[in-house]
Amino acid sequence: MENLFRHQFKAKIQDGSLEVFAKLLREKDGEINSQLARLNVGFFKLFQFNDLLFIYLESESLLSEFDFPPSFDGMLMDWPGESGNRKFVSMLDIFHDAIPRSDSVWRDSGSSRESLGSIVYLRPEKYCSYVFYHFQLQEEGIRKFNKHYVIGAHENLLFSYQELPAVIDSTNHDRVLDTNVSPENWAELMGEHFRPWPEGLDIEKAWKSMNEIFSYTPHSGAL
Repeated sequence: MENLFRHQFKAKIQDGSLEVFAKLLREKDGEINSQLARLNVGFFKLFQFNDLLFIYLESESLLSEFDFPPSFDGMLMDWPGESGNRKFVSMLDIFHDAIPRSDSVWRDSGSSRESLGSIVYLRPEKYCSYVFYHFQLQEEGIRKFNKHYVIGAHENLLFSYQELPAVIDSTNHDRVLDTNVSPENWAELMGEHFRPWPEGLDIEKAWKSMNEIFSYTPHSGAL
């Protein structure tokens, strides 16, 4: 397997532009596909939640930024950054159940899986605690459950991506913590970290699913 990098990006649609954006997305699919091919992207999913857009992609090179073709610029808000404004902001990887390895197949082209994008907000005062517990779980390398599962953060918003049925990578040779102390009451503990939705918070189903509105998978072979 070639080098494989996983990225998550977030954008916000301008007020009143959602329908126009969806229409342009259909009209410009060929242009978007060509752009993704130039960037050596081998897997791409775009999710929408209200006026927010979330991207999960896998590429052969590390991408410091990502943007749609210029025709979309007027419908997306600007995010300020160190190198200037951009439409899509990169999200920080704060948890992954596994990483692509050069000695194994990451994506089996012969199997069909469902892609799921979900969103939740953290209580700001619980951010460090959430990251601590997830780093501990990740680096103990014991409780593997879905190798495609990853969580990205921007401010106190979290975007998780996963695929079902789950594929479990049971290897733990990346393990850096010689412990096994991650809490057993995980759902209850995490519920204390999440900001309630307007209708309240169900700690068993705190994450809200998003709509997948665009997909790109050019390669027929396995990645």
